Amino acid sequence: MFGFKSQRRKQSEEKAGIQFLASLLVCYPEISSVTYDPQKVALTLDFVLRGSYPPQALDAFTKLLSESIATYHALVDGTEPYLEIRGEEIAAEHKLVMFHVEREVATLERDELTLIARLFTEHFGRNLLVDSHSLKTLEQDFAAVQSELLDQMLGQAAEIQFRMHMVGLREGDRVVVYNR
Repeated sequence: MFGFKSQRRKQSEEKAGIQFLASLLVCYPEISSVTYDPQKVALTLDFVLRGSYPPQALDAFTKLLSESIATYHALVDGTEPYLEIRGEEIAAEHKLVMFHVEREVATLERDELTLIARLFTEHFGRNLLVDSHSLKTLEQDFAAVQSELLDQMLGQAAEIQFRMHMVGLREGDRVVVYNR
């Protein structure tokens, strides 16, 4: 009997984690993939850029993004959240760059996600890979449910601590989430 309850809780937690990452990707088409690390209780948001960028340009954007997030939190809640930003060239021959933005889940907010996505979009424009399926182009009911689910999960972020290492990514017209 105890094993049954434990298994049910694990399945419920697994489902909630999958839904969290899927909703995040559905609501933010600018994010190409997202990883949840249970050791750090952190998300890594990945953004992919087309084109070649000198290291100074990538460093300048990293500084802008970092300062913008710090300023946002200083104004909103007076905290200084854990943040790590890395950029790397992932395919020199195809001229692709990937940015990894790692944030602790407990203090992550919807407005901060919107700020991050907007900074990438405004700074890199058409060079940012953005999925064509956005909240504006999806069926209205589906988009509303995904947005509401994401808001609920972020509202409970301080209590969230999934045990699995999960990865969510885009695959064609779908969002796929799996545990690693």
